[in-house]
Formats: sequence, C-alpha cells, structure tokens
Amino acid sequence: LTFEITRQKNQIARGHDITRETRHFNEGRGITMSSRSKEEETDYRYFPEPDLRPLRVRDWLDDITLPELPDARKARFVAQYGISHNHARTLTGDMKLANFFEKVAGDDPVLAATWVADTLLGELNYRDMRIDRVPPAHFADLLVLLRADAITDRAGVDVLRVMLDEGAAGEEMELPSAVVDRLGLRKAAGDEFDEVAAQVVEAHPDAVADYQNGTGGALNFLVGQAMRKTRGRADARDLGRRIKELLENKEA
Repeated sequence: LTFEITRQKNQIARGHDITRETRHFNEGRGITMSSRSKEEETDYRYFPEPDLRPLRVRDWLDDITLPELPDARKARFVAQYGISHNHARTLTGDMKLANFFEKVAGDDPVLAATWVADTLLGELNYRDMRIDRVPPAHFADLLVLLRADAITDRAGVDVLRVMLDEGAAGEEMELPSAVVDRLGLRKAAGDEFDEVAAQVVEAHPDAVADYQNGTGGALNFLVGQAMRKTRGRADARDLGRRIKELLENKEA
C-alpha cells in the first residue's frame, strides 16, 4: 500500500493519469504490478446513484419489528401474571395460545392459566381442535362463573365439553352461563347440601357402619354418592364436611 501511494504520487507529478486497473504486489521486487485493466469504467460498475425519491419508513417500523420471543414472553407471564413457570412454558409454546391466554386472563390470571393449560388444552387435543376455534369471550364467561363460585370445577368441565362439542359439530357455541342455566348446573345451596347428605347417609347403612368401624374409604364412597345426586353441582369438600358431621352425630 505504501509503495502504491508513492507510485501514484509520482505518476501525477509527471503529468500521467491514474489508470483504473487491478494491481498486485510483487513481494520479491517490492512493487505493485498491473494484473488487468478494463476498457470502460462501467466494467468496474462505477454507476451514478439513481435519482430516487426519499423513502419514509416510519410507518413500516411496527411491521418490521420482531415480535416478543417465547422466552421473553414466558418470563413476562411469570412476572406480570404471577403464574407458575410450568404454566408459562405451556402457554408460550404456541403464539395463538399465548394470545388467547392474555385475552382471558382478566382479574384472575392464575385461574385462567390453570384452566387453559390443564383443562382446555386436553379437551381441544381430544377433539383435534385448534385454540382459534374457541371464542375468548365464551371462555372468559366460564372463568367468571368459576371465580364467583357459581359452579363447581366438575360442572365447569361439563360446560366446557358442551361448548367444544358444539364447536366440533360446526354449531355455534353457547355461552357458558346459558349452558349452566339450561342444564341446571348452578352450585347447590346449603339447604340442598344438608338434604342430599342426609339422604345418602340414610340410604347406605353399610357404608355408615364401615365408617364407624374405621374404614377410611367409606366416607369417600358416601361423598361420591352425594355428588351423583347433585350431578356435580355441589363442592365435594362441602359435602364431605356435612356428611362427616352427620356420621359423627350418629356415633354420639
């Protein structure tokens, strides 16, 4: 490079033009030597810039910006919504699923994450359905019922299955609240708990005797019978407590 600078200075000093050419350095002689030359400057692609109008790219910025990547979104879900890492990993494994969750998260994102990741996905896979077949507003309505303790978890699963079966059949999905009212799935009141618990205890004296003799499974059997009678409209824990009270009163 030093030699070539000196050579070109000497050429100019002598009144010679600098030829556009490709040269190589001869290490043995310490000089540059011509390798090849072109007849026209266009051979070297020396073209002037075209007269282009200014390009305004501000309106394109949103379109060319990378979307939030799964790992970053997973971390945000944990921090923003307070959900578990396992649920965040499941929900961010698919962009449409993650978008769906954010639409239904509402006031109880932990409840939403549990039902989307643990229940809805399984029901969708069973029917070979995609998440975009489920209207977010319908699922949010189901979560409102669950959060208000208007239905039991078991009834919630039943309602969800009715909705998805309608969608799989190409029918318009009912709102969960409409399904609950149509099927009579609203949670049973306390008086009904007492009546059902008493009926079950009266109808199964053998199970009552087993409980009094220390057989642990007897209580679960009686609770199961009561759940059948209420068609899932009662909370198993509430029924269990009431039946246990009746059994202990019998012992006394």
